[in-house]
Amino acid sequence: MRDGVLFKTVANRVVRTWHLEYAWALRDPMSTSTFVSTQTVGAAVVARIHREKYTEHECAALDAELGAVAARNKHRLVIDLSEVMMIASAGLGSLVTLDKACKKNGGKLAMFGMSDQLRQVFEITRLHKLLLLAKDRDAAVKAVS
Repeated sequence: MRDGVLFKTVANRVVRTWHLEYAWALRDPMSTSTFVSTQTVGAAVVARIHREKYTEHECAALDAELGAVAARNKHRLVIDLSEVMMIASAGLGSLVTLDKACKKNGGKLAMFGMSDQLRQVFEITRLHKLLLLAKDRDAAVKAVS
């Protein structure tokens, strides 16, 4: 790492993009992100993802932001996927990793607001059996509280 920029030949563009746009989110936890907005509801925090796609390009930023949000709120995290229309395998992997981290630290992760097509992706991959997919925000907040 030199001058705050991680140089790698593989995925250099993704790392550089993450650094330029999202490194500030780790320095200032109260900042407003372009990827995620949060709202505290009871004992949980609801994080809304503001991207149509959740692919390997977005994973670095979303992992950092969602992980930091979860850590600040006792790992009781609800993710609103209502704006996400497509999720790649890297995005699914990120959500599984986040779920494991929440469970390991005594919390829970729930998701809601997904389209029928997005829900089908979770069902086809059988991740709906591993991850908590709620029908609405209230059910998701109740599940993690």
